[in-house]
Amino acid sequence: MNSHVQEKRRPEWLKWTLRVLLGYVALLAIILAITIIAILITFTFIVIDSFSETTRLGVLSEQYLVPTSEFMWKLFTWLVPGL
Repeated sequence: MNSHVQEKRRPEWLKWTLRVLLGYVALLAIILAITIIAILITFTFIVIDSFSETTRLGVLSEQYLVPTSEFMWKLFTWLVPGL
C-alpha cells in the first residue's frame, strides 16, 4: 500500500512577500542598533571626558559619532512610514 501524502505548497508570492517583509524588518533593526550603539558610545565618551578633564574623546565623538547617529536616525525615520 502506497500512501502518498499530498504536500500543500505555499504560493510563491507569499514566500517572497514574507522574505521581503522580514528583510525590511531586519534592515530596520540593524539601522536602529547602529544608531543606539553610536549614541551610547558618544554618551560614554562624554562621561569619560567629564571625569578625566580632557576633551579629546568629546571632540572625537562630535566629529564622527554624532553625524553617524544623526544620519542613521534620519534613515530609520525615512524608512518607517508615518514617523
